[in-house]
Amino acid sequence: MKRYSIAVMIAVLIAAVAPASAHEKYRIIGKITRVSSSVLDVKQTKDGKVILMFMPATITVTRDKAKRSMKDLKVGLNVVVEAIGDDMDDLEVVTVLIVPAAPKKQ
Repeated sequence: MKRYSIAVMIAVLIAAVAPASAHEKYRIIGKITRVSSSVLDVKQTKDGKVILMFMPATITVTRDKAKRSMKDLKVGLNVVVEAIGDDMDDLEVVTVLIVPAAPKKQ
């Protein structure tokens, strides 16, 4: 009976963890077009598409390896955003890295 109880507990734990890990990881590289307390829009460098992402208060913002605040996010900044979600239309920001502008091609 004890062995059965342990097996059931393990199965319940696995079932509880599985949905949390079902999200895909995304990297969005581009320029901020809109920022608010809960939403971040980034225009991708590769195709010009604007990606809307939800931004929880727990995100990490960095610049030059130093931790920054969400207040440092401004329209026009170049960023690399790590996000999770089911697809590109349902993303939640995890981290934002503020980066310098890419050099212009000649």
